[in-house]
Amino acid sequence: MKTKNILIFLAAFLFGGFVTFLIVRNKNAGNPAQIGSKPKMKMAKGGIMVNTAQRQLYGIKIGRVKLMNLTRKIKTIGETTYSVPLEKIVTLKYGGYVKELFINKPGMSVVKGEPLLTVYSPQLVNSENNFILAYENYKKLKKSGFNFGKKEAKGFLNSSIYRLKQFGVTNSQINGLKTGMPILTNTTVYSPISGVFLKKYIFSGSYFNAGQPLFKLAGLNRVWMNIWVYEKDMSFIKTGATVKVTFNAYPGRIFYGRTSFIYPYLAGKKRVDEVRLVFDNPNGEIKPGMYGNAEIAVKSEKTVAVPTSAVLITGAKPLVFVYKGKGYFIPKYVVIGTRYGDYYPVISGLKDGERIVVSGTFLMSSDSNLSQTTGSMAGMPGM
Repeated sequence: MKTKNILIFLAAFLFGGFVTFLIVRNKNAGNPAQIGSKPKMKMAKGGIMVNTAQRQLYGIKIGRVKLMNLTRKIKTIGETTYSVPLEKIVTLKYGGYVKELFINKPGMSVVKGEPLLTVYSPQLVNSENNFILAYENYKKLKKSGFNFGKKEAKGFLNSSIYRLKQFGVTNSQINGLKTGMPILTNTTVYSPISGVFLKKYIFSGSYFNAGQPLFKLAGLNRVWMNIWVYEKDMSFIKTGATVKVTFNAYPGRIFYGRTSFIYPYLAGKKRVDEVRLVFDNPNGEIKPGMYGNAEIAVKSEKTVAVPTSAVLITGAKPLVFVYKGKGYFIPKYVVIGTRYGDYYPVISGLKDGERIVVSGTFLMSSDSNLSQTTGSMAGMPGM
């Protein structure tokens, strides 16, 4: 009976131990550190020792620093607008009353020489009367055969003609007045440009002063586009550069503009600068207010460069691991430029042909005591 009890106890003990083993094994199944973790990288003076087996285990690959031609493409968006030099404010050099408007809806197309409105101006009527009197007086003196007063009459006639021309009266209208055409009590004002009617400042029957804006017109054979460029890319933007732009309204088509002006300030909190593009638009296809996608190709430059995967952006400075051979790596701070696709240009810290870690940089930094390693190198050149 005693022997039987002992056997039962041993069986229970062994069974419990087996169950405990299974529980612990399952608990630690997702924790490699408990059942066989990756071998820890060894620290060396000023660097890290990583053998071949560890490099394979961590996926660490070694490449070389290269001298490359890097081409940058800056992609951004922008909005088209009217070309300010082609905007025209219609004014008259005399005051008067609006008799009739021929265009009054913003957005209407206008052609150069097309009637815009007719006006009545007491000033213009008086100037026309003065011209007729001056012309008739000059003709009489010219036929008289006497030179007395002829020079003065000629001067008064020229002054009246000049005044009419300043008021916008054409040579044909002046010649009409000479031949007995009635005085132009209602004067027609014509469009000075071809384009689009943007805004009116007067109404039928209203009075206007000399120099007061009447209409705002804009030509469309050339348009502007303002694009937004980040501050970090501004050094690559030059005036006169060709820019490719696509618009959703014309799928598959590319329009070419050029940079004409870089604004000397940033746009508020967005930290972007505005760059003006100019497009020739003879057919009026590009309409003000359209959004477009712009691409600026920056001229390539030859420079020392490394893959972006080789650079660890730390809190202090960008860092790479330089391979010195026989499994020995040292971390090194570098100065890099703005990213070009999958590469960083290296301003200082590396030379062409140096061997560096191009894959697994983050794993090396996280598995090793990086702060201790870089701290021990604080007095070394380049750190």
